[in-house]
Amino acid sequence: MTIETLREQNPGLKLYCVTDPEFKPYGRVLNGDTAELASVLEKTGIPAAGNCYVASDESLEKVGLMKSMKRQAFGEMEIQAGYCNGRGFTLNAMEYHRCSEVNFTTTGLVLLLALPGQLEDGRLKSEDVVGFYLPENVLVEIFPMVLHFAPCRVREDGFRCLVILEKGTNTDIDGIDTAAPGEQKLLWMRNKWLTCHPDSPQAKEGAFVGIVGENLTLKI
Repeated sequence: MTIETLREQNPGLKLYCVTDPEFKPYGRVLNGDTAELASVLEKTGIPAAGNCYVASDESLEKVGLMKSMKRQAFGEMEIQAGYCNGRGFTLNAMEYHRCSEVNFTTTGLVLLLALPGQLEDGRLKSEDVVGFYLPENVLVEIFPMVLHFAPCRVREDGFRCLVILEKGTNTDIDGIDTAAPGEQKLLWMRNKWLTCHPDSPQAKEGAFVGIVGENLTLKI
């Protein structure tokens, strides 16, 4: 799949590549030898339907590149490395963290992103969401507070996506309260603030409903 083909299939979605200048407000491409990382990530499974998320995977955390990522993207804070693999192709929800997130893929994928300033009192217009194609074997840092969620597949057999975050992110919390004031109503897990579309599985699970407009889907 090429970015040109994706644009042809999705004329209503703003689509760029992470190497395009349009990506600069959202993140940056990182340097590093990814051969070992690719080999380990390729051994992780893709579910037959939907997506799966593993926050911490020991085999990925042992990859030599993690030492560099810990320094480059997290300023030597403790990190966890896991993966989000699957066959998803729908926006559904958007989340953000107070830390960066590092992504890498061996399959290619599209990241749906929005800028912090586009979120107002937990509400986001889906028309403000932009798609960025992440090619195989390219490391990217998504900046803190940039809205994102599970990647979208660009081929029928799904995607594999590395997810590096500060340690403890995306672990369970007590006392979720979507009626709380301000940003507190979005707090869904540790270091994870989330807003979702009314038609999403997350809405059925009780997450704050704040995405207005079409529940975007990526056609391939």
